[in-house]
Amino acid sequence: MIFEWETEEERLLRFMKIPPKKKLEWLRQMHEFMVKCSSRRTKLIRRELRKTH
Repeated sequence: MIFEWETEEERLLRFMKIPPKKKLEWLRQMHEFMVKCSSRRTKLIRRELRKTH
């Protein structure tokens, strides 16, 4: 949710209050979703990018 009346600093502080475990869980779910919904071409591009870095 975006609150327009927040300053950038307040917004960052709000995000910092989220527990690390919850952030990691959210990232894992996001990753699973991206893998599930990506096309074969997109998956191939991601795989190639991982190899180069």
